[in-house]
Amino acid sequence: MFCSKLKKQFSGIITAFMVVAAIASCGDIPGLSIRELAAQSPEFGASRPPLPPVAQRAPQFQQVFADVAEKVIPTVVSIRSAKIETVQNFDPFHWFFGDPREGGRSQPQERRVEGVGSGVIVSSDGYVLTNNHVVEGADDLTITLSDKREFSAKIIGTDPPSDLAVIKIVDADNLPVAHLGDSDALRIGEMVLAVGSPYQLSETVTMGIVSALGRTTRLNSYENFIQTDAAINPGNSGGALVNLDGSVVGINSMIFSRSGGSQGIGFAIPIDMAKNIMQSLIAEGKVSRGYLGVEIRNLEPDIARSLDAEPYSGVLVGNVRPDTPAEKAGLEVYDIITAVNGKQVTTAQELMNEVALIKPGKEASFTVLRDGTRKNYTVVLAERDEDTLASTFGGRGGGGGSADATREKTGLTLHGINPEMARRYQLEEGIQGALIVGVDPTSPAARTRLREGDVIVEADRRKVSSVADFNSIMAELDNDTVLLRVQRGGATFLAALRLEKD
Repeated sequence: MFCSKLKKQFSGIITAFMVVAAIASCGDIPGLSIRELAAQSPEFGASRPPLPPVAQRAPQFQQVFADVAEKVIPTVVSIRSAKIETVQNFDPFHWFFGDPREGGRSQPQERRVEGVGSGVIVSSDGYVLTNNHVVEGADDLTITLSDKREFSAKIIGTDPPSDLAVIKIVDADNLPVAHLGDSDALRIGEMVLAVGSPYQLSETVTMGIVSALGRTTRLNSYENFIQTDAAINPGNSGGALVNLDGSVVGINSMIFSRSGGSQGIGFAIPIDMAKNIMQSLIAEGKVSRGYLGVEIRNLEPDIARSLDAEPYSGVLVGNVRPDTPAEKAGLEVYDIITAVNGKQVTTAQELMNEVALIKPGKEASFTVLRDGTRKNYTVVLAERDEDTLASTFGGRGGGGGSADATREKTGLTLHGINPEMARRYQLEEGIQGALIVGVDPTSPAARTRLREGDVIVEADRRKVSSVADFNSIMAELDNDTVLLRVQRGGATFLAALRLEKD
């Protein structure tokens, strides 16, 4: 054969690497890989032994995947939901011959709407953990197990803010139960499997890695998603994300997709969060969450620089609501909360999640950085009403001194508060400060959350009672960023405003 002759002819002349390349390009030597040829050459890779051939290592992974699938598949169910919706159809005949005031609408009609999803069995007597959006509003639920048995089920409790729900299979016992693992121990790059029923294809297993942790989409109130590239498609919702120990580390929830199918970006709810919510739903049929009573925002670079703090080293308190646990415990505006019950928090979402997981009436320890001094506060949390979710203001925040100089620096046009302006902008009675009546769209102020009708009540941590106060503070300011405390409606927040350079 040509390749064999080539090997003999040039083996003493060209390097081992070139021999390997020439032979590999021919491809007529069965069972001989580049790695094996390299191992035969004393010059190639002599400093370290070669890895075992892939052919030898692959069966080990295949066995692991197969073992995990065999363990988990019986604990993941397919959920078929149905609900009756009332719709009003457009009928062209009704348009011509019916009552013209009805605009072509015929009599309301009922229709059956069906959906599919997945769930994870968490108890031998039939409790199943799934997504709220899989079962929300369902009048009828049918559960199919991996052995093809079918059962009806009832809703035990739903929690829309986290998109979790618990249902119970009727008249079932001795069911296989999933092992719930530890999502806090997950690492980026760790291999995981997704198990569910995409497109009604039950017992589907896909493989990927943990792509990221702590993701938020702002679609739910409480989020701390695991991101994975394991294929997740419609119908996977509520299914299991498992590690290679076969432990459930997440409940598959949603995908990012431009096509409607998997594009390698899926999100799962961490099982540690899901367990806490699941237990509340089973015990009470609802979730009771702790309430602190503060308005918060991320400690972004501009804000951190204004406070002489490290960016994302904690969560900034922008306002403390009156007669709340936070006020009673002594928390103040400009405090930086760095930990809850000893667990570090670096974003507003993390703080919201940690507070929400604490039962109302329980004590919680908050570690706070105030003017460079670390303090600890014990707070007895109240119960959160979901209508009073903590406000999080993201995005980028900028005697005497003249109004023109201030406008040039900030891009803001300010006006004093008088009865006429208070009525025009529907301001809170008795409010004092500098009213924003214009924002220059070409200035740094246009990139902040400031807008017409906002009232600046503090600047550089000093009280602002009038436009003159604000101008005076700006004239004395040495920094290129000013920290503002702003009131909008009934909410107060902090904004870091970068100033125009002279």
